[in-house]
Amino acid sequence: MEPDKIKILSVDDNPDNLLIIKALLDDLFPEVSVFTALTGVKGIELAAAEDPDVILLDIVMPEMDGFDVCKLLKADNIMSQIPVIFLTALKGDKDSRVKGIEAGGDAFLSKPVDKTELLVQVRAMVKIKAANRIKTAEKANLESLVSDRTLQLKMNHAATLNLLEDIKLENDERKKSGQALLETQRTLTLAQQISHIGSWNWDVSTNKVHWSDEMFSIFGIDPLEVKDQDLYKLFFQFIHPEDAELVRIANENATNDESPNEYRIVRKNGEIRYVSTNSLLIRDEKGNVTEITGVLQDITHFKNIQLDLIQAKEHAEESDRLKSAFLANMSHEIRTPMNGILGFTGLLKDTKLTGDQQLEYIGIIEKSGARMLNIINDIISISKVESGQVDISLSSTNINEQIEYLYTFFKPEVEKKGMQLFFRNPLPAGQAVIMTDREKIYAILTNLIKNAIKFTHIGMIEFGYEKKNEYLEFFVKDTGVGIRDEKKELIFERFRQGSELLTRNYEGAGLGLSISKAFVELLGGKLWVVSELDQGSEFYFTIPYVCETEENRVALNEPDTATDGHKIKNLKILIAEDDEDSSKLLSLACKSFAKEVLAVSTGLDAIETCRKHPDIDLVMMDVKMPVMDGYEAVSRIRKFNKNVVIIAQTAFGLSGERLKAIKAGCNDYISKPIEKGVLMELLQTYFRKTG
Repeated sequence: MEPDKIKILSVDDNPDNLLIIKALLDDLFPEVSVFTALTGVKGIELAAAEDPDVILLDIVMPEMDGFDVCKLLKADNIMSQIPVIFLTALKGDKDSRVKGIEAGGDAFLSKPVDKTELLVQVRAMVKIKAANRIKTAEKANLESLVSDRTLQLKMNHAATLNLLEDIKLENDERKKSGQALLETQRTLTLAQQISHIGSWNWDVSTNKVHWSDEMFSIFGIDPLEVKDQDLYKLFFQFIHPEDAELVRIANENATNDESPNEYRIVRKNGEIRYVSTNSLLIRDEKGNVTEITGVLQDITHFKNIQLDLIQAKEHAEESDRLKSAFLANMSHEIRTPMNGILGFTGLLKDTKLTGDQQLEYIGIIEKSGARMLNIINDIISISKVESGQVDISLSSTNINEQIEYLYTFFKPEVEKKGMQLFFRNPLPAGQAVIMTDREKIYAILTNLIKNAIKFTHIGMIEFGYEKKNEYLEFFVKDTGVGIRDEKKELIFERFRQGSELLTRNYEGAGLGLSISKAFVELLGGKLWVVSELDQGSEFYFTIPYVCETEENRVALNEPDTATDGHKIKNLKILIAEDDEDSSKLLSLACKSFAKEVLAVSTGLDAIETCRKHPDIDLVMMDVKMPVMDGYEAVSRIRKFNKNVVIIAQTAFGLSGERLKAIKAGCNDYISKPIEKGVLMELLQTYFRKTG
């Protein structure tokens, strides 16, 4: 969802185009500030001054075209974060699109600008701008942290070398000043404890190794436990097995005055720590090595920060990649059915079409509309999941009936591909009725079966369930393309598919499995997949097996009075709808059971019409209307008419709309697009005895 207040910059050398864009934006967004510029130079100045959330940029302009403007914007550290949408009058101009991408453009819109497409693109770009701001802040924070840690490590290293030099000087002077040596050792011990640096010394002449107290502390060893042991051999017992050979070679080649190294140790309690060592050779007057002294620092904390920074960088890069893949996918998934709807609607205007051609084109339009609605429903469903607005509605559910219905529904589609469809429902009728969320079970199985059909081209598909202890284990098996091992977890993530390339062969927004997984977990089960590439896939999910109560069984077996033969007819209906096409469509849908249909376009008109016609049986009230919205109109109607049936109709489709409708005084709620069958089922509840 875009912020309450957004800023959009529109750059176009045609003033009329700017007026059209501004009018569209004002209509689409509740609060929007639109800045306009007639030249690229002015556009860059406004972008720098106003920091808009989105820039709508015309390509063909005098003096400086849109590509050059975009390059200059993207070259600026601050303005490069602003998403740029190119406007072009040539839909098929691939060269312009390639140049736009090379210039740094984020998206394209074709002229004349489609209102829905503009809404979708601007919302997406606003989210991208917000994500870019967060990513930039995180990157700056990470870079600052890396810089601080790097400086600290350099300072520690310099201090370490200075410390080694001090040790060397003190060793040279130790015979001259025993008391000074004791003081130095005390200071050194304190310094080691503060910096977690231990020191060691190997006397070449006696082959004895000495560790400071901090060395024992780093290795997690009690000095008293190893009092008489060879510390050199003991040291190698604590080296991580994977680093042992590295440390051995480093020790054998330690012939330089400095020999830095990094490796892992395994402490006595099993904890793995990262350490860094530096050593120094001490020579006599003749150049012979008499001692090797060194320090060992526990750098686990710094290593963990480094690993976290690497992971954060990889996560940011992955987010960028997913953003691009998601936008490309959404653009494809929305444009494809829109192309079918708009294209074949235009073809229907041809008066020379035969009846069969008209039916074929109408079928394609209907199929494209269903695909578009499916995409929108998936996006709404995942939005509900992410916002925690999904409710569980438990009711008596006959699992066998659901399985059989799905078999009947999908059988023609499967057989059309030359494949076979099987189902398995082993429980007898008396044990197949359980308490669960009927709609979510249906949605999960539908998603899984659709996926199986999509990715299977030969063979068979089987689905059903088995009872296992206190759970029902559902399955959908296919002989399709299968899934690679590295993709088996990825496919359950939002907006992800087994293939995210632009050349992939399968349509879809990549939300079905994510929604199914969320629904399964809400029902108290789990969802997983077993698959091999080119060997098919088997999806499983579980839900608790909770038998219905006696009360539910009685209620379930009550006769269905909704289909007792009484047909709805002779209703006087008021349709309150500001969209002319929607009003006309709803009027036609109600024609078969209405004696009279009245239509208004505002909430105020709906109130006045109800006052003048107290015999109205049904009000179909649109929620969003000018002058006064539907909920306010319903509240006022209820003050003088308590009995009229009012059904709220809305295109919002989000969780909570039904509650709003009931609270306002509506009897029920139906979401757009309204299907006549769904409307009839709803009206049966209130008018089944009408006749």
